[in-house]
Amino acid sequence: MVKIFKILFMLFLFPLSVWAQETEGVFKGIVTNTEGIGIANVLCKALSATDSLLAYGITQSNGHFHLQYKKNVNKLTFSKMGYATQIISVQKDKYQYTVQLEKKPYELDEVVVKEAPITRKKDTLDYYVESFRQKEDYSIEDVLKRMPGIEVTNSGQILYQGSSINKLNIEGLDLMGDQYNQATQNMPAEAVSTIQVMENNQPIRALEGKIHSNHATLNIRLKKNYKMRPFGDAEVGAGGTPAIWDGSLTGIQVAKKNQVLFTGALNNRGASLRNLQNGMSNFTGIYAQEQLPAPFLYSTTTRRPPISPIYYLNNRSYFGGLNYMHAFTPYSTLRFNLLYNHEGENREDSTRCEYYAGDTISIYENNRQKSCEDVVKGQVRYELNGKKVYVENVLSGQWQDVSSYNQNVSNLGSLGEDIHRKPYFIQNVANVNLTTPSRVYSLASIVRTYQTRERLSDYWTADNEYKRQSYYLNHWFMRHRLSTAFDIAGNPLTLGYIIEYKHNRLHDTQQTATSSYWLHTLEPSYQIQWSSGNVELLLPVEYTIYHCGWRKEKEQKVLFSPSLDFTQQISYLLRMETSVAYNQNASDADPWFNGTMMNNYRTFTTGIDSLSVQRVALANLRLSYLNTITLFSWNVYVGWTRSTSDHYLKSLYMPDYTLFVPVWNDRTKTTWSMALSCRKNFRDAHINLSGQTNYSYNKEFVSQNEVEDYLRYHALHASVTAQWSGLTWFQPKLTMAGNISWKKPDVFSATDNLLKNAYYSLTMDFYPISKLRLYADFSQSVFEIVRNHYSINSFLNAGMRYDFNSRWSASANINNLFNRKDYEVSLYQRANFQYYRVPLRGREFMISLRLKY
Repeated sequence: MVKIFKILFMLFLFPLSVWAQETEGVFKGIVTNTEGIGIANVLCKALSATDSLLAYGITQSNGHFHLQYKKNVNKLTFSKMGYATQIISVQKDKYQYTVQLEKKPYELDEVVVKEAPITRKKDTLDYYVESFRQKEDYSIEDVLKRMPGIEVTNSGQILYQGSSINKLNIEGLDLMGDQYNQATQNMPAEAVSTIQVMENNQPIRALEGKIHSNHATLNIRLKKNYKMRPFGDAEVGAGGTPAIWDGSLTGIQVAKKNQVLFTGALNNRGASLRNLQNGMSNFTGIYAQEQLPAPFLYSTTTRRPPISPIYYLNNRSYFGGLNYMHAFTPYSTLRFNLLYNHEGENREDSTRCEYYAGDTISIYENNRQKSCEDVVKGQVRYELNGKKVYVENVLSGQWQDVSSYNQNVSNLGSLGEDIHRKPYFIQNVANVNLTTPSRVYSLASIVRTYQTRERLSDYWTADNEYKRQSYYLNHWFMRHRLSTAFDIAGNPLTLGYIIEYKHNRLHDTQQTATSSYWLHTLEPSYQIQWSSGNVELLLPVEYTIYHCGWRKEKEQKVLFSPSLDFTQQISYLLRMETSVAYNQNASDADPWFNGTMMNNYRTFTTGIDSLSVQRVALANLRLSYLNTITLFSWNVYVGWTRSTSDHYLKSLYMPDYTLFVPVWNDRTKTTWSMALSCRKNFRDAHINLSGQTNYSYNKEFVSQNEVEDYLRYHALHASVTAQWSGLTWFQPKLTMAGNISWKKPDVFSATDNLLKNAYYSLTMDFYPISKLRLYADFSQSVFEIVRNHYSINSFLNAGMRYDFNSRWSASANINNLFNRKDYEVSLYQRANFQYYRVPLRGREFMISLRLKY
C-alpha cells in the first residue's frame, strides 16, 4: 500500500517538475512613447524563431509589463493601434527591457459592421427590424413572422413564447386595442425601426410591483422620418379573366399626443377581409370578457378547403377602419375605433358524407350558395393609467346583417334555402384599480344587451312546399367583480367577489323559453414571487341559482375550481410554465330551451333544457427557449385534459334528416397534445429556418344511430420552412408539410381509417436589377381520398414588380397558371367519413400600381 502511495505521489509531482523546468524566467520592463510617458494596454508577445507564440501580456496603466516565459524565446514584439510595432531580439542573460513606441497613423481596411439584431436591457428586448426585413416584405407582420420567440397566427394574433400578449402599442400608446391586426397587416415594414418586447409586463401602472404578470407587451417604434407626419400607401389593380379588381389605402400619423390609422380595402380576387373585423385574443381584462351566443341557423355548405382562398373564393369584399387616439397626458388617453366590413361570397361544393353505424347512411349534396354579410363595429375608450389610480371605460357595439341563399340538390331532391340573421349588441366595460400603501382595490365590470332575429325559409321544388322558421333572442348579461389585494408574508393575497346575472328570452313560432341565473363567486388567490419566477394558487367557489321558465322551482349548484400556476426562469435563456387545475364550469354561453329547433333543411337539435356542468382536470407544461445572440428559439408544449360532461349528444343520421338529442348521463373525453415549434436564423449563412410538429390523441364517446362506443383517434402534423438570402439577386423559400390521421378499430369501423396528405411550396424571388423583382411560386398538395388513392393538386403563380422610384411602383401577376378547375379533399370526422370537391377560380392576371407617401 505504501509503495502504491509513493508511485501516485511521484506521478503528481512529475507535471509540476516539468512545468518548473520549462519556465525559465520573467521578462520585465516598461513601454513608453517618445516623450518617456508609459503607454497602457500595449500587447506584448514572446515569440520563437519560427514566430510561434510562447507568452503574451498587456502593459499596465503606467506602461510596465511582466512576461513569464519558457525556453527558446527569440524575440519580443510590442504593438498598439496608433503606434508602430516594435520588435526586439532577446539578448542572452538580459531580462529587463525599456521599449519606446513611435506614433503612426493607422488606416482601417474597409470592414462591414453588423448591428446585433436583438438587444436586451433587463426585461425589454429590442428587435431591430432591418436585421430581419427582406426585400419582398410588405407589412410589419411579414417581419414579425421571422423574429425568434414571436409567432403570428393566420388570423393575425401575436404570441410571444407561446402565450398571448397583453397588448400591442404604437410609440407607447394603445391605438388599436384588440384590433391590432389592422395595424400589423397594413403598416409598411420600412417605417418601423424597432419592435420592443417588454417581458412580464404589467400594463397597469397602479399594479406594478403589486400584481405579477407573465405576459408580454409589444411596442412598435417608428423611424424618425416617419414620426409627426402622415405616411402610408395606396394601391389599385385590375385584371381578368373574368374581370377582377383590387384596391387598398392606408394612412397613418403618429404624433406625441395624437395617433390616427385609417385602412381601406376592396377586392373580388378571393382575398376575404373578414379577419380584420375579428378581435385578437389578449390577456388584459379577462374578467370583462364574455362569449356571445352562437347562431341557431347555419348552412350545410360551410366547407373551406385547406388552400388559399384566392384559388376558390368568389367574393366581393369591402373594408374600412378608422382609429383615432388623443393623449391628454402620456397616461390619460381617449380612443375611437370604427370599422365596416362587407363580405359577399358565391360558393359551390359537391359532398358525400358517410355515417357509420349498424347500416351506413350516405348523404350527397350539391350546393350553390350566395351569401352576404355586413358588419359595423365601434368603440369609445377612455383610460387613466396613473401610479395610484387606474380607470378604464370602454363603450362598444356591433351590428350585423347576414343572409345566405343556397340552391341545394341532395338525397331529398331540389330545394332553395334562405337564411337571414340580424344580431347586434351594446356593452360597457369598466376597470378600476386603486392602490394604497397597504392594499390594492379593484373593480371589473361588464354590462351587455344582445338581440338577434333569425329566419329560415325552405322551398321544395318538386312539391312546391315551403317550410319557415323564425327565432328571436333577447339576451341580457352583467358581471361585476370586486377585489382587494394585500401582502401576507411579503406576497400578495387577493380576495375577490363576483356577482353575475344572465337572462335569455328565446321565442319561436311555437313557444317562448325564458331562462336566467345568478352566480356568486368567492375567489381567493395567493401569489408567491421570487426573483426568477412565481406561483399562484387560485381557489374560487361558485354558487349558482338558475331558473327555467318551464319549471316552477329554482335550482342550485355549488362548484369548486382550484388551480395552480407555476412559472420559473430556469436560466437566462430558458423559461418554464406549468399549470394544474380542476375546473367545474357551468355551460351558460348559449340559451336553454325545452323543444326541438330546426337549424337548416335537414338538421334538427333538441334543446339543452337545464344548466349543464363540465368537470375538467388538466395539466400542462410549456418550455420556452430564446437565445438573442444565436437567434435560436424553441417552444415545447405538453398537455393533458380529462373532461367529464353531465350530458352527451346522441346523433341520429337518416337519409332525410339529422337529429341531435342531449342525453343526461356523464361521459368523459380525454386528450393528450404535444407541440414543438422552433426558429433559427443563421446570419452568416443568410438562412432562416422554422419548423413545427403537433401530435394529439383523443378518446371520445360517440353515440349515433343507436350504436355507442369510445373513439380513439390520432393526428400528427409536421412542417418546415427554409429561406435563403445569401445573394442579392436570388432568394428562394421552401416549405414542406405533412399530416397523418388514424384511429383504433371500434364498433363503427374495423379498420384504422388511416389517411395521409402532404404539401410543399417553393417560392423564388429574382432581382436582375435593383428596381425589378421577378417571382414565381409553385405548390403541390397530395391528399389521400381513400386508402392508396390520391388527389394531386398543383398551382403555379408568377409575377413582377418594378420600382420607378422610392414612391411609385407597378406590379403584374398571374395566379393558377395551370388553370386547375377543382380541388378534392377527404377526411374522417370522429366516426364518419367526408369527401368534398370545390370548383376553383381558374387562371387570372392582374396589373397594379402602388404609391407610397
